Amino acid sequence: MMEQRTVQLELISAKDLQDVDFFTKMSVYAVVSVLGCDPRSQQKTKTLAVRNCDTHPKWNNFPMNFTIDEYLAQQNRLALLFRLVCKRRLLGDKDIGQVVAPIKELFDAMADPSKCTMTFAAYQVVRKPSGKPKGELHFSYKFSDKVTVSPPAPPYAPLLYAPPPHPLLMYAQPPYVQPTYAQPPYAPPPYDPPLPPIVPPPHGYDYTPSAPPE
Repeated sequence: MMEQRTVQLELISAKDLQDVDFFTKMSVYAVVSVLGCDPRSQQKTKTLAVRNCDTHPKWNNFPMNFTIDEYLAQQNRLALLFRLVCKRRLLGDKDIGQVVAPIKELFDAMADPSKCTMTFAAYQVVRKPSGKPKGELHFSYKFSDKVTVSPPAPPYAPLLYAPPPHPLLMYAQPPYVQPTYAQPPYAPPPYDPPLPPIVPPPHGYDYTPSAPPE
């Protein structure tokens, strides 16, 4: 058995987007999907294109629903991905930017999760491929209560592992660990061998010091 929730989403609008159509005003649509979910049941919804909206598209609360796994959501392994795309006739559609909204972050941001009211959210749009912010996306959402369901029936085989986190969700950096270095055993520095003892001259040796120069 597994626990699930439904997230109800209404896409409102975007503003100040990057203009990627240099010949005419942009027509913009959005593709929304869930990152980190079971790859066998990929969920994706595409909006209608807002024609000639340029950099300020309005979808007027376009509705969509997604089913999420409660365990993966609480482990911060799921997120909503919003791809904003410019529809072009001649050169083909072109990505404008994207938004990644972690499911757990959305759930924690709700003032009162027990109330079935929509919560407004605004996220910066990140340009592709530069990664710089440009524009803002607006949507509202709410979560349903948890329900317990059975695992997927055949032809799906049981999923024996949790899907790995999506690369876009891997923000946290591992803690820094000071490396250890093996030290060689201490050895005392070598010393010069002792000098031989001074032997006095033999008895009867005649020694006459030299006279200083004149």
